[in-house]
Amino acid sequence: MRTVHWLVLALALASPAGAVTRYWNLQDVAFDDGTTVTGSFGYDDATDEVSNWSVRVKAGANYLPFNYMPGNSIAYTNAGSWAPVPTFVLVSQDGGLNPFAERTLRITPVAVLDGTPPTVAVDTATAAGGSGGMECYNCGLSRRIVSGSFVMTPLPPPIAIIPVVEFYSVTFNHYVMSADPVEINALDTGYFAGWARTGYEFNAYPTGASAGGSINPVCRYYGLPSAGLSSHFFSASARDCFLVHELFPTDWQIESDNVFQINLPDTATGACPTGTIPVYRLFNGKHDANHRYTTSMVVRSTMIGLGWIPEGYGPLGVTMCAVP
Repeated sequence: MRTVHWLVLALALASPAGAVTRYWNLQDVAFDDGTTVTGSFGYDDATDEVSNWSVRVKAGANYLPFNYMPGNSIAYTNAGSWAPVPTFVLVSQDGGLNPFAERTLRITPVAVLDGTPPTVAVDTATAAGGSGGMECYNCGLSRRIVSGSFVMTPLPPPIAIIPVVEFYSVTFNHYVMSADPVEINALDTGYFAGWARTGYEFNAYPTGASAGGSINPVCRYYGLPSAGLSSHFFSASARDCFLVHELFPTDWQIESDNVFQINLPDTATGACPTGTIPVYRLFNGKHDANHRYTTSMVVRSTMIGLGWIPEGYGPLGVTMCAVP
């Protein structure tokens, strides 16, 4: 018991006094191109640690929409004696596979976020000098933050689970999936004619749910009919989401940077985090470029037998990792 008491005391002395994570929402934050920044993050001013961030930037000139989350970015501050008010920095990461597409968001409060006061304005004066209040690709051409504030909230974003439902069209011989209740209802009721549920679905987190670990936002692209496509493509990889636009800008149009949130597998082995379920991606190999996403090995084998091509990470082509 004496050893335990000394251990508890040592841990207490090692922890900064008053260490507590507070959660902050971004309110009315806007760039000079008229687009906005929304989202939230946790911050402990005693340890200077950022956690559970989910910060979403809208598309603008030369910028795709993007959602910074722990699965696709790192977060830190530049606090120090030379910077008494820390600038919060988010930098996109994708396993080092896509450094040329690295993007950085910097945002600075006018005072330390210690909870007093509960609302702190964004420092827009530093934006002109480029030291804070901006977003850039490889920190070249940037868009500046010109307004907004940090508002303390008592709780982190909730953790919820939603179904991602699969549909099939006989007319197109295409599959599509959706996690949006409004869109699912439209597909169910025939507003989008010719689509029916396949009976397959898997679980994920909704847009805006509390993020941590390897959870990533899933982007959705629409293949334009003018390019002979009329299909959809989904990915939880920031690299994929960037490259589709970079390589096929006239063929595929981004519809969202975050239609739902899910874990990304190990990009070398395809292994999913413990307690999650592999989602396999298959490609029809045709010009209309349809993909099917399934957690069923039986479905996977059937589609391969029909000529569909496994895609994704590792030997089995795992592209996402679903919630049990």
